[in-house]
Amino acid sequence: MTVVTDLILSALAVYFAVCLGRQHELLHMNVHLYFSYAFWALSLGALLGALTHGLGRNLSVAAGRILWRGTLFSLGVAAFFLLLATGYHAFSVQSVQLLKWMAVLLLALYAIVILRDDRFLWALLFYATAMLVMLSVMLYDLFSRGLAGSGIVVAGILVSFAAAIIQRSGLTLHRHFNHNDLYHVIQMIGLYYLYRGAMMLQDWPAA
Repeated sequence: MTVVTDLILSALAVYFAVCLGRQHELLHMNVHLYFSYAFWALSLGALLGALTHGLGRNLSVAAGRILWRGTLFSLGVAAFFLLLATGYHAFSVQSVQLLKWMAVLLLALYAIVILRDDRFLWALLFYATAMLVMLSVMLYDLFSRGLAGSGIVVAGILVSFAAAIIQRSGLTLHRHFNHNDLYHVIQMIGLYYLYRGAMMLQDWPAA
């Protein structure tokens, strides 16, 4: 079942990425472009995760590690693009150029960590850190300016955090529906809210 939920999650992320890409073509806003990139990366991560779970026993140890680390790195890239999308929404282009280098350094550090220790915990921590930054910005927008899109993104982040907590808890509803499957299903809901909110966001200073 984990392979199936991974594939559904991947397909859903592709749909959201395409829609956000079209929004960028219409409005020419970086926030939509980088959210689109984030969803493409999430889709790749879910697809690689499906391949890892589906083919794991038939792969060599080296091939399995490459697929798994590719999955983890894809999640890191998604977090990187989420940070940039948040930056373009909240700060000037000049400020984002500086912040971009900080994000690149963090992504490089993350890559080094998962090459040494490829536990899923590191992907969750890196992704959660990016989400916390985004949560702080969106909460500020929500309470200071009442931006509807920000509130929807906040809902998506909170749902994603709930999914991560369940994944780490090991909660299993059925022997054919384990904690990873439940994580994927709840994450689908979180991604939907992120997508809906992102479609309503604008670049700074238009925001």
